[in-house]
Amino acid sequence: MKLKKFLFTCISSTALLLAIYAVPTFAEPSFQIHPQQISSSARAEQIEWRYRTYKGKKQRRLWSITYEKWLTDWMPA
Repeated sequence: MKLKKFLFTCISSTALLLAIYAVPTFAEPSFQIHPQQISSSARAEQIEWRYRTYKGKKQRRLWSITYEKWLTDWMPA
C-alpha cells in the first residue's frame, strides 16, 4: 500500500512539474523609439459658421466640426 502511494505521489509530482516546465513563454520584443522617428503634427480645429433665419432675422452660430459641438450662442449676422 505504501509503495502504491509513493509511486502515485512520484508520478503525480513528475507530471505536474513537466506540465509546468513545458509551458512555452514568449516575450514581446522591446522596441526603442528614437525621437527622430516620431512625427507629430499639430492640427487646427475645424470650425464653420452656421446660419438660420429666426423671426425674420438672420443669425449665425459657430460650430466645431472637430469636436461636434456649438462654440457660441446664436447672434445676429
